Amino acid sequence: MTERRLGTAACGPITRDTLADCEGIVRWGGDDGDVDESLFYVAAAPHDELLRQVADKLRRWDATPGKGAGAGVDVLSPAHHRRADHLAHVQQSA
Repeated sequence: MTERRLGTAACGPITRDTLADCEGIVRWGGDDGDVDESLFYVAAAPHDELLRQVADKLRRWDATPGKGAGAGVDVLSPAHHRRADHLAHVQQSA
């Protein structure tokens, strides 16, 4: 497979922001050494405490009006870019 790293601009700020919301539990194959941009996967053991915490957070968002995926978030804000770029750097370095 060809080595490519598209980064925040090309893969979309929403994708990077979603990955950041998942706090490193979900990985994108575009950040892996063997690049597969169509792949998203859970990168945690079944009983990982962070996995449970992120799942609980997403369930709360789903159950609370205005808190679900993409609600009330400015993915173009500098804070969101920094958070998403930081996670991309961490996952690309792993």
